[in-house]
Parts: sequence; C-alpha cells; structure tokens
Amino acid sequence: MRNLLTYGSLLFLLIVGFSCGRKTAVGVAGGSIEEKIRQLQPILLTPDNKDSLVRSWKTLLDEQQVKESNLYTAKVNYQLARLYGMTKQNDSSALHLEKAFQRIEAEKGHWEEKARIYQGIGNLSLAEGHLHRANYYYNKAAAIVLADTSVALEPSAKTAILLAAAQSNQQFQRLDLALEMNREALFLSKLLPEKHINRHRPITQLIQNLYHIKGNIDSIAHYIERLEALQIQYPDVYDPYFLYESKALLYDLKREPDSALKYQLLKTAPMENAPNSGKSGSVILNNLFISYVNIAGIYTAQQNRTKATEYFAKANLLLSKNETVLDYDHLIVYHQNRADYYTLSGDLKASLHSANEVIRLQSELYDRQNTQAIAEMNSLYEIQTQERSIQQLNESLQIKELELQQNRLWTMVSLLAAVLLAMVLFFIYYGFRQRRIQQEKDQVILQQQLLRTQMEPHFIFNTLTALQHYIRQGRTKEAISYLSRFSKLLRNSLEISREQLVSLAQEVETLEYYLTLQQMRFENAFTYTLRVPEGMETDEIRIPPMLLQPFVENAILHGVDMKSGNGFVHIVFSEERDMLHVEITDSGRAGRQQHTTGGHRSLSGIISRERLALLGKEARIETRKNEDGGTSVTLMIPVS
Repeated sequence: MRNLLTYGSLLFLLIVGFSCGRKTAVGVAGGSIEEKIRQLQPILLTPDNKDSLVRSWKTLLDEQQVKESNLYTAKVNYQLARLYGMTKQNDSSALHLEKAFQRIEAEKGHWEEKARIYQGIGNLSLAEGHLHRANYYYNKAAAIVLADTSVALEPSAKTAILLAAAQSNQQFQRLDLALEMNREALFLSKLLPEKHINRHRPITQLIQNLYHIKGNIDSIAHYIERLEALQIQYPDVYDPYFLYESKALLYDLKREPDSALKYQLLKTAPMENAPNSGKSGSVILNNLFISYVNIAGIYTAQQNRTKATEYFAKANLLLSKNETVLDYDHLIVYHQNRADYYTLSGDLKASLHSANEVIRLQSELYDRQNTQAIAEMNSLYEIQTQERSIQQLNESLQIKELELQQNRLWTMVSLLAAVLLAMVLFFIYYGFRQRRIQQEKDQVILQQQLLRTQMEPHFIFNTLTALQHYIRQGRTKEAISYLSRFSKLLRNSLEISREQLVSLAQEVETLEYYLTLQQMRFENAFTYTLRVPEGMETDEIRIPPMLLQPFVENAILHGVDMKSGNGFVHIVFSEERDMLHVEITDSGRAGRQQHTTGGHRSLSGIISRERLALLGKEARIETRKNEDGGTSVTLMIPVS
C-alpha cells in the first residue's frame, strides 16, 4: 500500500511556511526600525490590503538604517518574499529570498532569522519541484532548531520547520532522521494552542514514518489512539481522512486486508465528490487515484473480480483525463495491481504488458530522478560555493575592520591618556578640596561640641544654686524633688552628648526635664506646653542633640515676666515634607521691650545658630513679635 499523506501535506507546507498573524489593518507608527518591523509582521494579508502592505515593507526597505544593516535588510526582504509567495508571485519571492539570504549569511548568529529564511527557500524550492534543494534548506533550518532549544522562534515556527524537514527526509528515505524530527515536533506541539493544525500533523507523520520503517505495531496503534482522541474532541477542526488513512496503514502492516479495505473506503468516499464540487487539484486527484488503485488491489487479493473491476474502472477514468498530473509512483502501483488483476483473470498477456509497463515507468522515473538529482546537486554545489564565498567575504571584511580598529586605537590612545591624566588631576584636586571641607566641618563640629560642654557647667551652676536655696530655707521635699529631676536631666544629657544625631522623642524628653526644673527654680512663675501632633513618628525623626534647649532657655530668661506669675512658654512641633518646624512662643514682659534674637544674643544662642547653619541652606530661624507682646521663634530644621 502506498503512502498518501505526502501529497496532502505539500500544499499545507506552502501555506504554513508563509503564514501570517491575526491583524488585518495596515499602518506603521513612528519609532525605531525594530518597532516598525514588529508592527508590520503580524498583519494578515487580504485582497484589500495586499498592495498597501507590500508598499509599506518596500518603504521600510528604502530607509537608510535598514540599508546599512544586514539584519534589518534580511528581515524586510524575507517579509516581502513571504507576501509574494502567498500571492503566487514566485519570481519576486525568490528574488527577495535571495537578497535576504545573502545579507543574513554575512552575519554571525541571528539563528532565528536564518532558520526562517532557510525555511522560506525550502518552501519555494518545493513549489518549483526542486526537491533536493528544498531538502537541503529544510535540513539547515531544522538543524538550528535541533541544535539550540533556546533559539528565539515561536513553538509554531519550530514545529513547522521540523515537520517540513521530516517529510522531505522521508521522501528521500532518510527515515531515521525523519523519525527524530517528527518526535521533536510532537514534543513541541504540546506548547501550541488547542485546535492548532500542528497538534495533529506530527502524529500523522509519525504513523507514516513508522509504517515505512516497518516499526513497532504497538507504537503505531498508540499514536492512532492519540489521533482518534483529537478527532473525537475536535471533529470540525481535523479532517477524518488522516485518521482513516492511518488506520488503513496499520491494518495493512498487520496483514488484515478486510480492516484495511474498510478504512480505505471510508477515506475515499469524501474525495469522490471533490472534483464535482470544483475542489479538484493535483493533490486530491492523486489521492483519489491511488485510493481506487489500492482498493482494487485489495479486492484482487481477495479474488473479488467484480469489485476489483469496478474500482479499476474508476481509476482508469481518472487516468484517461489526468495522466500528466498523476504521480509516477502511483502509476507504478497502478500497473503492479493491474498485473495481479490480469493474472487473476487468466489474461497473462495483459498481465505481462502491465508488468513491462511497471519496468518502463520505473526506468523512466529513475532516469528522471537521476537527471533532476544531478541538476539539483550541481545547483546545490553552486549554492554551497556561494555560501563559502559569502563567508570568506565576511571574514575579509572582519579582518579589514580589525585593521581599521588597530589604526584607530593608536589615535585614541594619546587622546585617552590626555583625558585620563586630566581626570586624575581633577580627582586629586577634588579629593584635596573635599578633605579640606571635611576638615573644616569636623573642626566646626568639634568646636560646637566644646562649646556645648561649656554650656553645661553654666546650667549646672544655676541648678546647684537653686538647690542650695531650697536647702537653706529648709524646703527638703522640694530640694529632693528638684535633685531627682535634675539627675534625670543630667543622665539623659550624658546619654545623648556623644551622639551627632538623636531622635526627636529623646530631644522632647530632655526639654521636658529642663522645663520642669526651670519651673521649679522660678517658683512656678510660668507654665509651659509641649505639643507634638498625634501620629508624628518622633522616634524616626533625627536632629542634633540639645539644639532646641538654648532657644527655650532664651524664651524663659528673656521672654517671660517672672513677677506677674502668669508667664508661659508654648513649644509646638510640626512636620512639612522633610522639614521639622519648631515654634517657641513666650508670653513677653510687661513694661519693657521684648528680647529677641535680634536683641539679646547669649553665647548658647550664638552656638545654636552656628549649629543650625551647618545643617544646610534650608535650615533657618524666623522671629516675629506677637500682638500680645510676646515673641515667636520658628526653627526650620531638615530632618534625616
């Protein structure tokens, strides 16, 4: 029994090889060449957009950036070849494929583009009947897919490449290689969407492959089960012809002619209406003809002359009308079966004539194939010579490019040396300047720390004086309370004295101790408030230690009227973006001018202003007089 799947697949190969995406509109937005190619590639060719789509690709081909790039030129020429191939303009398709091939062969890598172009040349060669040339390029494309699983090709493209190469190799009896490619295609088909044709095709080609190598019958049966499951699941997607053909092959291999006949009849019935419905073509005619011949052969083997005569009559009718279209292999099988039929009928002369016709056709086919093979091998030799020439030219260009690079190198060395020397001198100067700035900053910080230690003895002296006052008056309870609060303040001050930055929570706590002591010292002559907004992350905000105390001290000593007993100091914290705002408001002194930072300037206040200046240009102090006579001092402190 002859294999019929080859002819059903050849037409499919040409369609798949030049398949497009899902979009239908034509249009290229602005952007890079890569982006323009990416926009055009998925557009589906239709009768309405055919001319505009070709024009868009040709416009892209004329762009200077494309002309200067082997890769872009190859990509655009391949797409033009694909469009011309789909519209059956084979000459134009071949021209652009040749241009794409010449440009891509001059590039190293870019295997995915090379695989597509090799596949395109294979499809075009197959359409023109150059089977050896098609096989050569199909195998080149398949070798890329098999050698590098990470090559940037879609699973559908990889599967199509492997299936085309497998089918071509089977035609040339390279059955083991075809089997390897079909199995890899079947593995990749799992990645394809449901109902995709190439989830079905690898199974049919594997069955065909195993039939020709007389493979394991159980393996063929297993693949037929998978094929049948797909057919049942998607009856409107997959043609049952392939399932019937596969089962006919299985039962032929199992030597079960009745079952083989059953499926031969099932697959033949739909094809008999094809010529009448206007769908006739060389593939359908060949499939129908060989089906009639195989059915007649089975009936002959069963010695059913009536049925054998009926199907030979159908085959003869097709032969008389389409002899030039029918394949040599099918004609040979036809005459072999006719010889057996005439032997069964007792017409030995006719049987001998058919046997001689088989010999004649085999000789004619051999001569034809041999002549074609020689011509194609010469063509392939020229192609390989051209490929080597392109490769050698590419190597020569690379050598010249290296020589130019070496010449440029010496030109650049002196320039780079001068630039490097300038950079070294700049960094030396910059480093020296930064070190000097850092030293000045460290000196100022050290000076501030020293001044801060000078502030503490002054405060301690005032505290001890107040404590002595309580003791002299015999106010033991107040003295103990004062001493307790002073010890807490002193301990808190010691803890933060070595830190450059402390949390706002620690600073507020220190102010709380300080204000309490000052309130006791002045016999509760003033009140105070410390307002921190709810939700402010005081533990995360960092400021220099004891930065606020001198300003609070200034407000108490110079901004509160101690004689009235109604004085107050309000301290309000707020946060805006990355700035901490601290507003210190005092009640003012009746009958005399309010002291501000513009008037009284204590040593501690001067030091605090210097410390604040070190925090950056955004740090500043604003002072304003209130209508009730008091003064508000607002500190804006960058926080970290």
